[in-house]
Order: sequence, then structure tokens, then C-alpha cells
Amino acid sequence: MIQVNPIILPSWIGNKAVFQQNVPFVIEGTAAPSATITLEISKDPTDGRKVSKLDQEYGVILSLETTTSDKGRFRFEIPAYKASTDTYTFVFKCFANVISFNDIRCGDVWVFLGNDFLHVPMKNANAPKAPLKRQVMSHLRFFTPSRDGLENGEEDIAYEKKTHYKDATWIKITDTKELAEVASSAFSFAYTVADQVNYPIGVVDLSCEDSTILNWISDDVIEAQTALKDYLDELGINTDEEIYKSLVRRDREIRRENKLKTDITEGKKNLDFDLKKDQEYGEIMGEATAQQNIDAAVELDFPGSKNSSFNSAVKITEEEASSSAKTLDFNMMSNMTVKSGKKIDDSKYIKKKFRPSTLYKSKLAALEGLAIRGMCFSPEEEEQMFGRYDLLMMGLLGTLSQVFEPKEVFDDSLMPSFLFVCMHPSCVDKEFPYKVIEFNEDVRAFMGRLNMPSGMISLHDLLLPDKTKTFTLGVRLALIALGNHITPKMPKSCPECIGAQKAGNKLILEFDNLTDGLRLAEGQTELKGFAICGEDRIYLPAQARILHGVRVMVWRDDIAEPVSVTYGFTPFPHAATFKNLNDLPVMPFRFDRAPSYYVPDLFFASCDNLEFVGKKEWDAPFEMLKVYRNFKGNGVIYADTLNKSEGNGSLHIRYETENSLYGFEPNLEYASLMGPIIIRGKTKILVDVFNPDTVKKELRVSGFGVAEIKQSLNWQTLEINWAGEGDIVLDSLKFSIADSQRNGEIYIDNIRFL
Repeated sequence: MIQVNPIILPSWIGNKAVFQQNVPFVIEGTAAPSATITLEISKDPTDGRKVSKLDQEYGVILSLETTTSDKGRFRFEIPAYKASTDTYTFVFKCFANVISFNDIRCGDVWVFLGNDFLHVPMKNANAPKAPLKRQVMSHLRFFTPSRDGLENGEEDIAYEKKTHYKDATWIKITDTKELAEVASSAFSFAYTVADQVNYPIGVVDLSCEDSTILNWISDDVIEAQTALKDYLDELGINTDEEIYKSLVRRDREIRRENKLKTDITEGKKNLDFDLKKDQEYGEIMGEATAQQNIDAAVELDFPGSKNSSFNSAVKITEEEASSSAKTLDFNMMSNMTVKSGKKIDDSKYIKKKFRPSTLYKSKLAALEGLAIRGMCFSPEEEEQMFGRYDLLMMGLLGTLSQVFEPKEVFDDSLMPSFLFVCMHPSCVDKEFPYKVIEFNEDVRAFMGRLNMPSGMISLHDLLLPDKTKTFTLGVRLALIALGNHITPKMPKSCPECIGAQKAGNKLILEFDNLTDGLRLAEGQTELKGFAICGEDRIYLPAQARILHGVRVMVWRDDIAEPVSVTYGFTPFPHAATFKNLNDLPVMPFRFDRAPSYYVPDLFFASCDNLEFVGKKEWDAPFEMLKVYRNFKGNGVIYADTLNKSEGNGSLHIRYETENSLYGFEPNLEYASLMGPIIIRGKTKILVDVFNPDTVKKELRVSGFGVAEIKQSLNWQTLEINWAGEGDIVLDSLKFSIADSQRNGEIYIDNIRFL
């Protein structure tokens, strides 16, 4: 009986697949050795219209034939085709073996990989309320291999790279069960792009929870990029085959220990003792278990950037800052020891998300040869602690160029793009709160040096928990994808400040990626989030105004010579909400990196809002928090938009005194304020007051002093000196109204420090 070798093809080609338009691509595979293999591609209209047999655009449009090598390898070169809604059929034949793939489309192929907001599946997210168009939905295709890279009962990722998936297939909208597992950002991205271009969009959804950029970089690229290899060696996380396999053995030990513990516990509950398991677990517990060794081990810290402005903020010495592995607290890797104190040969355990190449081996490698339009990547929160993230980015891009086509581009319009999702404020580290901002800054600088289409998306304006956030991310990514590849009318990235001109005591800022211009956030009447500094490099909140929809003017009356400017440069930028007309938020920035004291969050000072978005505790989610509260007497605090001295509104307070006093204060104990609030270079507080009762009153401010409130129906500015020495330091700020009347009312506005 003659054995016929099966035809083995790349995993990315199959029923319902999408292949990249306008790019020639190659299909490589194996079949019977030294045999003739053919490929026939046919094309049929999907609208049901009749086509003449003489029409060369339809029917069989390509027939290829080749002879396999003595090892059965073959290669077909496919010419470029234009995007269309028509359906393609690919038929491969070798002896009696026939493989036919149907319902294939030509359009754009995108790859999603990374963590955080890109990995949330449809089943765990909510779509916006806007109805979806059936015609657009028919253009969408998704290819989603196993999330963690493990298929068909696999427990560990092998050291050898996977060349083919075992159970990954392309799906479309009618595959509702499988669609629930597709990342919601990938779905909204594909839908938004398809709605604009009106042709098929395919997304290869590789995103994986609890992964880092290290997992995606191939071993070959690490070896080829010497600086990257040296950096990973310095951190102690580079793995050869022996180290990798020892880590896998440790993983198995941990699983075995945990399973034994669970089985024994359940057995005791059910009076079903398994002496063999109990003995095995007892022998393990005679030493430290693998899991205990990891949990109790000495942590290896991560290096910080030597030039980081935050090193000085936390008083890290230059020697410490340049140390390879002694600066930052980062539970990435630990020494494993037994209770006897003897070191094991393979003594270092590396968490799975910090092992290089694991997801490359299990997910990326099998896609080699796939031609794509672009890639979207989202980092994991602990990636901010890498001191040389630029090296990791180079490694990732090197790996992606190794895997995906086209590798050589003779037409710039066909160059694949790289779209990056900025780290969200929810990733702020308590010990290094500004590190997230610096991370996004460094990535932005790196992206600016790329010679390929690129863009960045920020979600800093979306702080509150919201299951539609991932859909919003997909839409934003789609907008800049369109700008990079389809139309110059769309932005190529979130708007960024690209220059500043000085005009008297004002700074005029220019931005790119505006398309139709800038706008205030919905419900806002004033532009907030800006700060400027003078020669003293102490930033203070500034006024700002949009000029003709394309520039922003920033100033502060008490700074005659502004030196620099920031926008949203705080770990929790709840006031940074203005956007371009495509609804993309302007990226937070600082105009220079000179050593400075950045403005604290004086959220209460404008007296415009009674709530703001923040965190009560460091580990708590973002929520709407009350800005002010009563601490003496009773009072109802309103936001009045009509009677005000400046801004959007003022505080209108109707109160009932207690022992002739009423007191209110801003809530300064919230974790996201990173208190105490320190105001440098100022010696007094100014408060605008309106006294509608025209009754004799006093304003008392804790830490400052007392000022008389005049009996007049006009706004008056009260000025009270700081009673302490040095900088103004606020753990609390209590305002008391002394009023001999039982009831009264007062307007408070425009609190500032001078």
C-alpha cells in the first residue's frame, strides 16, 4: 500500500481567511517528496451577479505548478491582488491529496499583540449602544489562536518553536461562540476600519493576559542584537535551552505540589484519605516547596534609567541609579533555595511573563510568511520598570519583521505600521508614581525615530471603570490606522505638542495630528490641565485658551517670563481632557526635561466642580470623589455657574453655624493626590468671596490666618499669609466662616497661592 504524504500548509491560510491586498506573498509547505503539486486560485463575486466565462477577473485566475524537494518542501509565489469583497478559493493538489480552502477574502490584515486593554474578550466587555451595520459586519474576519499559547491539553510551552497551530481557525461574525473570545478592541478596530474602506479586514488576535514584551522577542533576535542580549544577561533573565527546561521542570513541580495539596484537603473533608499522596506531599514539605521557595526568595531588583528625573526625586544616588540590578523593587526573579541552604544548580526562577521568547515560540513563529498591513501593541504595567525599554522595543520590531511580510518594501505605502497603546494611569506604581509618564515619554521618543508608519494612542482621559473602554481603544487605533494608510484627512497618532513660541508673558503651543482642529471635552467651558514655570522651574496651574481651533495659548498672570510648559503631567491626569475633532485626546507632555518641581494636584482651587476622578486608596479603582466636605456646622455646597469671579463656576454654600462657626474643606486625603500637597515658592493664599447676606463675617484658613469679609454685594479678594516657615505644606486646608447669625450663605471662588 502506497503511503501518501499529506499536504501541510501554513496555519494562517484556511477557510474564511483574509490575505493582504497589494502585496505579493509566498505560501510554503510540505507534501510528498519529489512530487508535482499544483495550486489553483479562483475568484467569484459575492453579490450573486452572473459573470461571463470570458471575464478574466473571475473564475480560475491563477494556476501554479511546482515540484517538491527531496524532503517534500514546496513554495508558491502569489502575485498582489486588489482588495475586494469577492470570494477566493485556493485548491492544492498533490497525487490524491486535495485541500480546498473556501470563502477567502482579499483586504487588510492586522496583528494585535500585548497585554492590558488589548486582551479583554468580547464576552467581558460591553459594546457601545450605536447599532452595527450588517454590511460592515460581513467584512470582518478574526484569527485567534489559544490565548496562553497552550493547545489541546498542553501544560507547558516547549523550547522548540511551534510551526503550526493545532486548533486555530479563521472565524467571522456568524461564528458567535468563537466570536465571544475575540478581543473587544480587535473587533471595534476591524469594524471601524471596514466601515470606512468597505472591504474585508482580518485581525490576527494574539493578545495575551499576564504577558510582557519579553515573551514576544525571539531567541534569534536576542542573539543578533548584542546590546539587547547584554541587557537581558545583566538582568539575569536570558534563557538558553538548559535554563528554559529547568524552569519548565519547576513549573511542573509547583503544579504537582498545588494539586497534591488540593487533593489532600478535599480528601480530608470527605473522609477519603490517600496515604500515598499524603506521604508524597509530606516528603515535599520536609523541604521548602518550589512555590514557597519562589514566594520567600530574595527578590532581584530592576535598574532604573540613569538620567531619570525621578531618581533625584526619590534621592537615589548616581551609583545606585546606574546599578544593573539593585535600584527598583521589582518582583521579577528570585533565588530558589532549600531549607538546608544548599543552592540548586538551576537556582534562578523567572516568572513566566518575564521569560523571553515564550509567546514567540508558541504563537508568533507559526505565522511566519503572513503579509500584513500593521501591528498594534499594548504593554503590561510592570514593563514601565525596565530601564532600557528602547532595547526591548528594538527586539520586538526585529522579531515582527522576522515573522511577517513584506520584509522588503519598494513602495512606502505598503510599509506595515506599528501602533502603540500608551500605559494607562491605572498602572501607576506607588513608589515611583511618575514612572508611567516617563515610560510613555520614552516610548514616544523611540517611535519618533522609526522609519515606518507609526502612532500612539492614549487612554488617560478614560479613568473610570467602564466595560466599553476597550471598544473605545479599538476605535482610536482604527482612526490612526486609517490616517497612516488610507487618508491624510485622518490623524496618524494622538495629537502631540510639537513646538512653543513666546509672546510676551504667554506661550503659544502648536500641535500635530489635529486634522480638523482641537476642542474642549464635552461639558467643559475652560481648557484645563496646563501648567507653566518661570526661571525657578516651579510649575503652577495655568490658564489656557484654544486659538482658532489649532493652537493653544497658555499663561499665568504672576509669571511674567514663562520658561516651560506641561499638560497633564501628573500620574492621575483627570483634568487633561481636551481632544481633536476626531475624539482623540491630546497626549500629556512636558516641553523639556530640565530638573523641575511639578505642580501638585490643586483640584479644589478652581471651585468649578464638586466631583473629580481619583482613587481613595492606591489599590482602589478610579471613581468619582467628592471635592469638598463639611467639618463644622451644617452646609449644602452647590456649583453656581452664574455668580462667579472666574472660570466655569463658584461654590455657593448655604450653611447653619455651630457656635457661630461653619467649616468646609477640600478632601486632601485621597491616595491619588499623593499628599501632602507641597506648594513651593508661595507665602500666602488668595480667595475670592461674595457675601450675599451683607452680614459681618470672617474667613479663617487653617495654617494661614484670618481675614475680614466686607459687608458689600461685590466679589472681594481676601489675602492671608502662610503662618508656617518655608514652603506651604498642606495635609488639610480648612476654611471656617465666622458668622454671628444662625444661618447664612457665601460664595467662594478662585483659590490660589501667591
